[in-house]
Amino acid sequence: MNIKAFLIQLLARKKYCDNFKPETFKKILIVRPAKIGDTICMIPLIRELKKAFPSARIDIYASTYNNFIFKYVSQIGQVYTGYRTRHIFRTIIDLFRMRANKYDLIINTMDIRFSTTVKLIFINANWLIGSTGGTSRYGLDNADLELYYKVNPWTEIHTTDRLLEFLSLLGINNYDNTMEFPIGDTSIKFARPFLKPYENYKFIGLNADATSDARSLTDSDIINICRGLKKDQVNVKILLFCTRERQNHMKQLVNNAHLIDVLVEQGSKSIFDAAALASFMHVIISPDTSFVHIASAFNIPTVAIFPNYSCHINLWSPRSRKQVIIKPDEPGNTIRGFSIEKTVSSAIQLLS
Repeated sequence: MNIKAFLIQLLARKKYCDNFKPETFKKILIVRPAKIGDTICMIPLIRELKKAFPSARIDIYASTYNNFIFKYVSQIGQVYTGYRTRHIFRTIIDLFRMRANKYDLIINTMDIRFSTTVKLIFINANWLIGSTGGTSRYGLDNADLELYYKVNPWTEIHTTDRLLEFLSLLGINNYDNTMEFPIGDTSIKFARPFLKPYENYKFIGLNADATSDARSLTDSDIINICRGLKKDQVNVKILLFCTRERQNHMKQLVNNAHLIDVLVEQGSKSIFDAAALASFMHVIISPDTSFVHIASAFNIPTVAIFPNYSCHINLWSPRSRKQVIIKPDEPGNTIRGFSIEKTVSSAIQLLS
């Protein structure tokens, strides 16, 4: 056993009585310092938790990667943030604020981490529940720590459903797993005039970028998909989504390739603006990234391009009622080798 394993088991101890009564809980903290897609998948848990405990205050302990996502989630009371090392003082202030709240319950949605465990000990809620997690560290998972009152076994199901399984630890077995992503009226007001000149067209949203180059669309992919979509579809416009850093590159690509009916998304100031535009699409094509979950939240027919990795697909697949998953023949952690032809034909089929 290494030193971290020894210390974490030594420190992470708590004696519980048998007086676990979730219906009396008034203050709940959910720990989810994750990224955008992970966070969108958690919103159903927040919604259903508030339905079950309408008088309870629900707070979030997030990270700088996702603290802004909760802006329009009406069920949330306060969002606290774990900052990076250079802002450690701000993290410490939020830790003291969370400790002062004297939470009845903490739901830790994350795998075992030494730093997170120390923070949970310091916050000192009355009850703590969690999951064993998808990975172990130090030869341990959360189930090995006496700090937790109850721990769910990790299951290879969609992340939204796996997060909702925390409700069963609270005696809640009847819930809705529909995804949603509140974005606010301001972003809708941005999207409508942007799209109004093209209101007689059907729109296909094409997202180019993912979290790595291996999962993002190449310039060649974009050109061939756009040309394939327009080959027999006269009344279609394509809205190309990408990171702000790549917008000028995409404009040049569209011009150089003479992609006449392709618009490059621009003018958005936040993920909410981009999501508002996406909500008006008739079909969305996207590699494996948060755009797949945004499409699912608005139930937009989706063509999702994933690596040929079954576990990953099980965890992060699209949830729209109409959806197709495209993957390369070779297993791996890249989308290289996926079929442009299948991508185009699937999108056209969903469009019709």
